[in-house]
Amino acid sequence: MNVIDHVRDMAAAGLHSNVRILSSLLLTMSNNNPELFSPAQKYQLLVYHADAIFHDKEYRNAACKYSMALQQKKVLSKTSKVRTSTGGAASNIQAQVLTYNIVAHEGSKMSL
Repeated sequence: MNVIDHVRDMAAAGLHSNVRILSSLLLTMSNNNPELFSPAQKYQLLVYHADAIFHDKEYRNAACKYSMALQQKKVLSKTSKVRTSTGGAASNIQAQVLTYNIVAHEGSKMSL
């Protein structure tokens, strides 16, 4: 079981603050040592990190992290030799819709 699996299990258990701390640490390590994680693993970490931030109701920060995850997904699709025709597109659309909902939620809070 690798560290990504542990992060996934913690997220599934609802340990969002722990996911946030661990994923932040792992992303920092990844930035300092790019060979540490594959592009797919870095994408997964970014999504788990963004989900944990979203759960803490830091919507703007979560939107930023989701955008970073989308950028990583684009890098992943460019470097991947096997592309999924529907799975990747569906996850991109879901992430974009989620980002839109976050921005819309923040906009409605500001107008109040």
